[in-house]
Amino acid sequence: MLIHWAVDNDLHPPRFGGTQRDFGLARGLARRHRVRALCVVPNRTAAPALETVDGVELLRVKEWTTSLAWRLDQWRVAPFFTISAAHRRAAARHAAALGGRPDVLAANLGLAGLLPASAARLRVYASQNVESDRQWLELARFAGPTRWRQRLRALEREAVEVAHVTVACSDEDAARFVELYGVPPERVLMIPNGYDERELHAPDAGARARARNAFGLADTDWVLAFVGGDWGPNREALTLLADRVMPRLAADGVKLLVVGAVGRMLDGRRESWLRVAGEVPELAAALHAADAGANPVTSGGGSNVKVPAYLACGLATITTPFGLRGYAPLAPHCVVAEADAFADAVRAKPRGWAASGGAVPVRLAEFAWAALGGRLGDALEAHVAGVPATAGGVA
Repeated sequence: MLIHWAVDNDLHPPRFGGTQRDFGLARGLARRHRVRALCVVPNRTAAPALETVDGVELLRVKEWTTSLAWRLDQWRVAPFFTISAAHRRAAARHAAALGGRPDVLAANLGLAGLLPASAARLRVYASQNVESDRQWLELARFAGPTRWRQRLRALEREAVEVAHVTVACSDEDAARFVELYGVPPERVLMIPNGYDERELHAPDAGARARARNAFGLADTDWVLAFVGGDWGPNREALTLLADRVMPRLAADGVKLLVVGAVGRMLDGRRESWLRVAGEVPELAAALHAADAGANPVTSGGGSNVKVPAYLACGLATITTPFGLRGYAPLAPHCVVAEADAFADAVRAKPRGWAASGGAVPVRLAEFAWAALGGRLGDALEAHVAGVPATAGGVA
């Protein structure tokens, strides 16, 4: 099949959860199908306009409106999702840039304006979350939040209704699409979030020593990693760790290693137990310094890609029940604790499968991006077979 994938960010390198999902699935699809991805990026982007990475053909289109929308969001004038209006006006130009008639057009919410007029046999809304739920609290930052919430829900409703298939990343999200928008369950496909099976693995002794040395960690330190992009639920989770969990563990030899853009919120803090790595080019190199990974999230949508990432690197994985959504098969390999009990769970210093001399959890392989992309490809092929060649509406 020829699959066109349309997103409003740069898929490579995949530095945060959304791009990890989109690129991971595209890479998995590209093992058997031709995948051409339209990436609408800011003008300042230095990456080449055309590039093929891991079999995925990347077409980067620069738009000045992307930077403007980001600034308006930061200034609390208008939320970032309003960029979808500019993308909709450019839909014909973006479709022409992709070229040809694909078997499948998959788009995220920002580029869902490409779906209605698409000549693709199968139109797919590739969701990251139930956005109207995920952004509900975040929209309180803006004047007239009810109006913005209504606009976002209308935008998401249109994407779900015009698509032949909506791809959700958890059973909870799938059920919520059905509940909110009345879409038949058979038109919602659940493909969970996963991990990069090529890059994430348990370290050998040398790699672990180098990683710990890079962050000034002693052999006797027990290191808890937290990975996250800079958005509300991760900020809430890191606040819990930094203000309520770690101060209670200062005498227990526990160090907190923060990886990702969310670490910016701790600028200026100098506690002896804190290490802030920020954004890193190779996630594994940072996680190799840790003994455990933390996922104390209590809000948000979709699922948290940090969970399979921690497990792939052999770490003990400590998560809230909420943080396990989408990963039920991995629950036996995690320490599950509510937010109020998180400090006690960390104080116990659990050992991951690597430190215990165990084997990689068998079910983890199901969450490798290559496997998930293959599963998605099989499902899309089945749906294409059921859509008439002249389909112009939902079949």
